[in-house]
Amino acid sequence: MDTQTLIRLIIGLTMTAIVGVLAVKRILWLTKLISSGQPTADERGRKNHLGERIANQIKEVFGQTRLLRWSIPGTAHFFTMWGFFILATVYLEAYGVLFDPKFHLPLVGKWAILGFLQDFFAVAVLLGVIVFAIIRMRSEPKEHGRASRFYGSHNGGAWLILFMIFNVIWTYALFRGSAVNNGNLPYNKAAFFSHGMAALLKPLGEHGNEIMETVALLLHIGVMLVFLLIVLHSKHLHIGLAPLNVTFKRLPNALGPLLPMESKGTYINFEDPAEDAVFGHGKIEDFTWKGYLDLTTCTECGRCQSQCPAWNTGKPLSPKLLIMDLRDHLFAKAPYIFGDKNTTADALVDTEGGLEMTHADDEHHVPESGFGRVPESSPLQATRPLVGDAEALGVIDPDVLWSCTTCGACVEQCPVDIEHIDHIVDMRRYQVMMESEFPGELGGLYKSLETKGNPWGQNAKERLTWIDEVDFDVPVYGKDVDSFAGFEYLF
Repeated sequence: MDTQTLIRLIIGLTMTAIVGVLAVKRILWLTKLISSGQPTADERGRKNHLGERIANQIKEVFGQTRLLRWSIPGTAHFFTMWGFFILATVYLEAYGVLFDPKFHLPLVGKWAILGFLQDFFAVAVLLGVIVFAIIRMRSEPKEHGRASRFYGSHNGGAWLILFMIFNVIWTYALFRGSAVNNGNLPYNKAAFFSHGMAALLKPLGEHGNEIMETVALLLHIGVMLVFLLIVLHSKHLHIGLAPLNVTFKRLPNALGPLLPMESKGTYINFEDPAEDAVFGHGKIEDFTWKGYLDLTTCTECGRCQSQCPAWNTGKPLSPKLLIMDLRDHLFAKAPYIFGDKNTTADALVDTEGGLEMTHADDEHHVPESGFGRVPESSPLQATRPLVGDAEALGVIDPDVLWSCTTCGACVEQCPVDIEHIDHIVDMRRYQVMMESEFPGELGGLYKSLETKGNPWGQNAKERLTWIDEVDFDVPVYGKDVDSFAGFEYLF
């Protein structure tokens, strides 16, 4: 083993070992956090219909069917995702080259088609990055405000990811081009991009290309390792979590009726509820593991926000911002959930003897977001209410919570199958049934439901008076007919 190969090996494996430890630590932390959520009732069937769930995986993850509903960004994402699948083989080769400059993958390592696909998708990913950059510049929140689907998203982090993907491609190009000139690339001219880069690097000469190959190889591996850490600490967690969220989505693929209320993994029996039963979600710990998975999977793409009728009519509700606020609160409260920090009264008093409020900033906070009312690291995160106005330091403002029409546009548009409506309804359930807190406009509705059995306050004997107003016969079940067979509509 020559000196240059030894240097490659030592630096490459050292970087990998350090990042590997940090990555495993973060993955274990995320696994612990998500699994700490409440269990789901067996009746929910999150783990049944295995065949249908596998089919969904193939269709939505590998086929990108939900993303392709929006043609241009969907196509760019399709090629970027598949590009990383294909370029994973390049990283396998890169680690082999650390040991042997002429390494190639067993069996397929000299196939021209593999070399072509690697280069083709490298170029496709580069074009995808350009498309994403143009989309973001054309929808810049500072220019378009609420009309931008990226309003409220962590846009700096998104640009960082695009920059890191670009770094993957240019280091790939230098590594492959210099490998061609050094006679180390196992692919023929089918690897068109690599051979094109080789022509550009030819003037460096033999020694220059040897140095370039070593530097580019280590940079290529280093960029990937840094990228991994960024992904594990950002909204791009969806790269690993989206397939899981798609797997455990609600089936069939429709909202259907509201889910039955459950507490601690069992459906609540309203005839005889358990004394410790919690109706709905009153704090972040009341969410199920699937709820935690939803929150951590959000990509902040804003498709839900762009389609929300409440948001588009000037209401404060953004499904995206609601999920982001819940996620950020979950992460901030995690040390208290794990017991790493305590929630004693003394710990919740700040040094100034008052509440410390944060200020809006261009990057993270918008008026519709409630999470920023308390500093992320503040011990107040442990006891702040999940729902509450600015004075109460609530994570979700009541105006946000009650602006939802439960139309389901957000769920329909979400490319990673987040179930926004279920979380909104469960928080509403807690507010109504545990706190008796709800908009005044609903007071009459609830009273009518309680006393008359309908939201309009009509007497039961007047329920069928509308039949007299129509000019055709309307059979009444139990009076005119004893079966629904043969009827298309039921009032």
